[in-house]
Amino acid sequence: MDPYAIATPSPLSSHLRTLWKAPGARERIVEAACLELEAWSGADSTEIGREGKAASPRLLAFLRTFPRKSVAFGLMLPYRSEGPDILRFGLVDGEVSVPTSVGPGGSTRLSAAEGVSAISLLEERLRGELGDDAGRPFERLPRRVTPLRWDDMQGAFVEVERVSLGDDTLVVAKEDTRDRVETHLASHARPGWVEVQNLGGMPEGWLIYEHVQIVSAAIEGVHPDLLPLTPRARTSLTLRGGFVLPGLLRKWSSLEPPEVIAVAAGAGSITVRVYRGARIDASELILEVTQPGELNVVPLVDHHLEDGEYLITMLVDYSARPSSSALLRLRSAATPQFSVDEADIRLVYSPDAAKTWPLSAAAARWDRYVNGARVVGALGSDLAHSSQMGEFTLRERTKANAFPRPTAVGISMEVDSCLVTGKHHFQLPTVLPGQPPIRSVEGGCRTCGLVRRFAGTPWAARRRTAGNSRPPVEIAIPPVSVSAEPDFQVAFDALNHIGHGSFATFERVAAQVEGSGLFADAFLRRQEVAGHIDVARNDWFEVTDWAVNSATLVPVAADRWVLIGARSRALLEGLHALVGDGAEVRQSVDAELARVEVVGEIPNRAALSTLGVSLLSESPAPLIASGLPALSVVALGLKRVAVPAHRSAERWDTASASWHLTSSLAAPGAYRLRDFRSLYVVRSEDDVDAGVVRLGNAQLVKHIANLWSDDPLLGYHSRSGSVVVPLGADLPALYGRALALCSGMSPRELVEHRMLQYPSVPRQVADVVFSKLTQ
Repeated sequence: MDPYAIATPSPLSSHLRTLWKAPGARERIVEAACLELEAWSGADSTEIGREGKAASPRLLAFLRTFPRKSVAFGLMLPYRSEGPDILRFGLVDGEVSVPTSVGPGGSTRLSAAEGVSAISLLEERLRGELGDDAGRPFERLPRRVTPLRWDDMQGAFVEVERVSLGDDTLVVAKEDTRDRVETHLASHARPGWVEVQNLGGMPEGWLIYEHVQIVSAAIEGVHPDLLPLTPRARTSLTLRGGFVLPGLLRKWSSLEPPEVIAVAAGAGSITVRVYRGARIDASELILEVTQPGELNVVPLVDHHLEDGEYLITMLVDYSARPSSSALLRLRSAATPQFSVDEADIRLVYSPDAAKTWPLSAAAARWDRYVNGARVVGALGSDLAHSSQMGEFTLRERTKANAFPRPTAVGISMEVDSCLVTGKHHFQLPTVLPGQPPIRSVEGGCRTCGLVRRFAGTPWAARRRTAGNSRPPVEIAIPPVSVSAEPDFQVAFDALNHIGHGSFATFERVAAQVEGSGLFADAFLRRQEVAGHIDVARNDWFEVTDWAVNSATLVPVAADRWVLIGARSRALLEGLHALVGDGAEVRQSVDAELARVEVVGEIPNRAALSTLGVSLLSESPAPLIASGLPALSVVALGLKRVAVPAHRSAERWDTASASWHLTSSLAAPGAYRLRDFRSLYVVRSEDDVDAGVVRLGNAQLVKHIANLWSDDPLLGYHSRSGSVVVPLGADLPALYGRALALCSGMSPRELVEHRMLQYPSVPRQVADVVFSKLTQ
């Protein structure tokens, strides 16, 4: 905020300008501004670019490890959209349109990064307009070195003009800058940064570095390419890492709090203090750490802080007054935003809702429904009429189809541009006769837009040279701490704290485990099939809401129960105390799900209600399985629409269980329509005659197509007592939940064999589900 606060004329009031001069007041002003911005909806605002000035889009980067390590690049614009829109890119010979989606914080972003060329986004000039309104233009010039800062709200790395001290940063750079960039990082970044090799999606000729945290600034003149890696501020107190919880106020999970990074250039020592509460109170001081030098890193995870507010201060050279402070909020499932009962009853699956009721939950306004692991009322049907599931057999593999070629959206830079040659051409403002000299001037590169500040007077040049002659201070820098494995228990605890929300809220949690929309979808379906959450979807199978279910102990074997639904540290501690020596409470992570199992006799079952835990006397799996409708009935309830526009189409081959390119949609079956994203549909003979398709998701349409071809995808594996389907053909929603509740386990991916296994399913339940999917 400093350039904004000291601008002439200053936009601040005289009182605020006076306060801003006091270092102790700056953090409070910034905190107040952040709170206002977090709560601001964007209403009554004048949009950027409305007066003809083009907005500057920001590059987005999504690092993924699922199903393999890769990176996908996207674009974010500072324009607020009420719904999906079109981004029109200007090309040399016309224009190309790309669909967008509403992004977090009043932004707009590309709806699917996979369909856009990464080369275009990184090294071409991007110019165009958002929507049909000529008042929303944008333009982005490529950069040779681009830092991207991790943004909790976007769930991605977002391009910044310059790095900030202590921030988690991803650095994307041209290959010919390798030596320059690595030398700079070795001098000014915490150890632990690494170049990511063999990264899928990374364009040829470009490098990418992760785990970059700049903790010092260069004291000598830096090359223009490295200016983005040179922070403007020389003093910083940063809360880095940890598991960030979604919400208007910034907060972290107390199970995985951040680390404190305090930096002050030229400091002899730095002291970090942590107070309980939001004010400095000596009686509430709970932690004090002093380190010599310019850097102090304090990992808070080692100090086991409880839920609550904490004030963190930084003192330089044993000063009596803090030079900076930050407010830390810690939360967990022990301090939920909503009571479990309030969140739980929001969504249930009821036969009275629609033909497609097993696929989408809705508001609880019926007398019979499935809610998590509980069945209320009679769902209908019975177990008497079922077909026996045959043994599962592997299907012959076929060669995977190539994705459509990504769309180029930019204009190639000239061969003499700095992006190609590495030589920047800075344009400085013209000095008119009689104009008084100023201490410094800024110039921008005419081809990449890089801004550099130059001395405007001989005195300023001499001062800069004298300042740069100061020898560097040697300090011991601790390496960046990076978790080797994602913590799914922390992620599930975060979901329990939130209680319920939109898919965007769920994505912000999932993105901290794996920055991929594909993973977020898979992670949500795993939680749903296990019964931990219920999920509402619209007719296009887009998630509109989700809610955590109340805690339920489900029997899976003799004297063995699995906890389904909500949980917290307090609940688990109470469960440990209640079962005593008669049983054992085991915690683990099973197929990306946090699993709690009680083994042994529970001595006082009636006392479970005091913990908010329900105990089922028998497995709900048979009741759910028998109450499911036939898949043919569900197919009739799918929304019908005219055939959507698409660039390519693939038809599901029921025999090999794989997608094959097709030039026609004239035959009945399942199709994957590709544009900038994939749309899954099915067509019966009547649909072909009517010129429509029925909307589904990737899993559902496969089972419908195989139902129509009388070749069911699922089979039984007698030796292991499990149900097996091809990988990517999960049983949708309650069909899968009926199988998963038999063992309380999520389905297991057997990637090498292209199979998905539902373990420990009794023959009776398997046969009932099989009959539902083949009728």
